[in-house]
Amino acid sequence: MTGRRGLLAYPLSMIGVVLFAGLLVFALWRLLDQEADLRGTATDNMLWTISQAQVAAYQLDAALGRARHGEVGDDSLRLRYNVLHSRMALLEAGPQARYLETLGQRAEIERIADDIRSQETAFLDASAQTDGTLQVLLDSYARATGRAANAAMVTQLEQIGGLLDRQHGAILQVIGAITAIVAIGTLISWRMLSSLQAEYRAQVSLTREREMREAYRGFVALVAHQFQTPLAAIDSSMQRILRKGAAMTRDEIQQRARRVRGSVAQLTDLMRATRESVRLDAGQIDMQPTTCDVCKELDTARRSQLDAHPERTIHLEIGESVPAMLVADPVLLQQILDNLLANALAYSPPNEPVAMQAEASAGRLLISVKDRGTGIPPAEMPMVFEPFFRTSNTTQIAGSGMGLHLSRQLARLMGGDIRAQSSPGVGSTFVLDVPL
Repeated sequence: MTGRRGLLAYPLSMIGVVLFAGLLVFALWRLLDQEADLRGTATDNMLWTISQAQVAAYQLDAALGRARHGEVGDDSLRLRYNVLHSRMALLEAGPQARYLETLGQRAEIERIADDIRSQETAFLDASAQTDGTLQVLLDSYARATGRAANAAMVTQLEQIGGLLDRQHGAILQVIGAITAIVAIGTLISWRMLSSLQAEYRAQVSLTREREMREAYRGFVALVAHQFQTPLAAIDSSMQRILRKGAAMTRDEIQQRARRVRGSVAQLTDLMRATRESVRLDAGQIDMQPTTCDVCKELDTARRSQLDAHPERTIHLEIGESVPAMLVADPVLLQQILDNLLANALAYSPPNEPVAMQAEASAGRLLISVKDRGTGIPPAEMPMVFEPFFRTSNTTQIAGSGMGLHLSRQLARLMGGDIRAQSSPGVGSTFVLDVPL
């Protein structure tokens, strides 16, 4: 009897395993089938892509309008045109082009896109914007992409309706199939969700890594370019000393040594500014506000620069409207003032004084630093706060091109900003505006 039961247990176990496996495979098949539908719907979702192309066309149209009034230049037009060009190219790529073909919108959109590309020269020349031809092209492209977006939305709504119907039936089948294996089904579902989340996190991490790699590649290229000049000066002086050191006078050796030290100081300043920029971009600089004595902070910044340049003159004027105390981060405030005063001294003639003036208005503290230097060319004013930017008339003066960029970033961290005013040959004024 026992042997007979043993003989029956084996085939029953096999049948149970087969049924278990069959139910599990069926449930998994239905889940994978629905997951594939979801992936397909997500892949075919063109609404965002089409909308981006339409927005890019409107932005370029607006830039053309501002260009006619002289509010923006060719650089802004080039940026907006390049963005539109990339959106058009994305729509003409394989999956997107096929999707537009199914909507019946591909031919018109690509035709207008070709017309826009044929007018690239006109788009990039702000002075050539005299008629409305370019605006008509952009309006036609925006209208065409708008029709495509509407068609995509209708198509996707229909797809979602069909998908919901299929999912409803599949859910009923899956519920019946996993009744006997709910525990294992829960485990499998958890594992599947974990895998999808891990894949998503991996994709996000990979995208961020690529973006950081590109950003640092450009950053390193800029830093390497800034290192070339001081390193070349150091190398030239050292080669001179090596070749003719015995024949050189003490004055000439001292002159070369001062040149090397100046280049080393320039490198040190560049490295410090670079480090601060990286910390600022990484969010590692926090503002720690406290109550500060306004007169003391301004005088400290003035004396710090006079200690480094005792032969120079810095006039300090504090208006009667300035309160005695200010709530701010004294470390960040000193760093900003040091940068502004150091720039003013560097770009002013040695015999010209630098003026620092403080006023208060509408709950704001305005600290202006004025020099009588070479000034900034009007065409280069929009770029003076860009990292590593130096004006074309100051290339003979040592500098890293990071001081103003860092100062503005720190001022904004404190809830303020820095404005610049300049007249070539007369001088420049930088105004620090912070809340009291």
